[in-house]
Amino acid sequence: MTKLKKNIDHYMNLKGIKMYSHLLVNIAHELGIKGQEAYKFANNEKSNFSKMLKGERPLKYEFIIPLEKIFGVSLARLMDEDAYKLPIEKENVPFNKGFRYYAYLDDPQLYKNEFNLLMATDGKSIITQTDEFGKTFLDYVVEYHSVNGVRYLYEEYGIKLKWFYNQFEFRKDKGITWINFENSIEFARLVASMKDVELFNSIYDSYNMFFACGYYDVGSCIFANNDFLELILDNNEIFNSIFEEKQYVFELSNFAKRKKQIESITYNSINPIINNCLSYALKNLDKYKQQAIEILKFGIDYNRKKTTNIDYSNYYICNELGALKNINDEDFYELIILADVETSDPEIKALISQLPRFNKY
Repeated sequence: MTKLKKNIDHYMNLKGIKMYSHLLVNIAHELGIKGQEAYKFANNEKSNFSKMLKGERPLKYEFIIPLEKIFGVSLARLMDEDAYKLPIEKENVPFNKGFRYYAYLDDPQLYKNEFNLLMATDGKSIITQTDEFGKTFLDYVVEYHSVNGVRYLYEEYGIKLKWFYNQFEFRKDKGITWINFENSIEFARLVASMKDVELFNSIYDSYNMFFACGYYDVGSCIFANNDFLELILDNNEIFNSIFEEKQYVFELSNFAKRKKQIESITYNSINPIINNCLSYALKNLDKYKQQAIEILKFGIDYNRKKTTNIDYSNYYICNELGALKNINDEDFYELIILADVETSDPEIKALISQLPRFNKY
């Protein structure tokens, strides 16, 4: 018995609906089909509905809203009774077509033509709102693996994870809105599964984390999260991208703009997540030895290049990310490869010994 059938049967019992044909008549009524036409609809859909309950075909999109209204629960709970840890009541919860509907359909045209127009009761975008189950649109994007929803949020709202406290920033029209999101790792896995490295690195912007403050709070930052680092190390495309040295324009805060009389600072750097990846790989050589070797071999040449024409007395490593600082230039930040993990592996030790070192602060 599928979870959907089990749950449909459960809610039918709660609502006093005896037969699937009766349920289909109720669905027809919700769809605006009246009189004898509703019974014809039920008869025509009976076979297809039975296949849906057996998992032989997907649930029809047009059935989602009627079923939610009839049973007074979200689609997620119909699919899995443990979707939310809330008590089930016979009375209907407040019904709202809401963002779970759009995340399930994951139709780019619906996002563009309908979802864009949805506003909360206070007139604000529903992106930062929660529904009757305390869930945001991002929760449903993760739950239904809504890849088009991710792209919509990226292209329409400019979604970006800001490093502090794992908050997501949305730029839309004027101003910035923020959302705290508990499913950050699940969302990262979903974004990574889309095989779009540029999109992944733009949403999970570790350059901003590095150049904003040059440090991170281990307790609240996804860039130091083991699951996130494994995600990068396990994904060839994303892993290869961390070696690319590219130009990054860092937008200054309003305070810094007034102080420095400039809008931004342009840096050239490899991805600042690279030393976190190396540290994790060195601690887990049984699984990530090859990735550690690749980073160390890259680092030997990269660090040598960075030492050219550098006066060691003026440069120092200022944090665990491998941030290299010029003591005479407060705006200067460079990045070098840093290996601080002890290991007994002879091949790894030989590579680390070749890695050009810098003084630490």
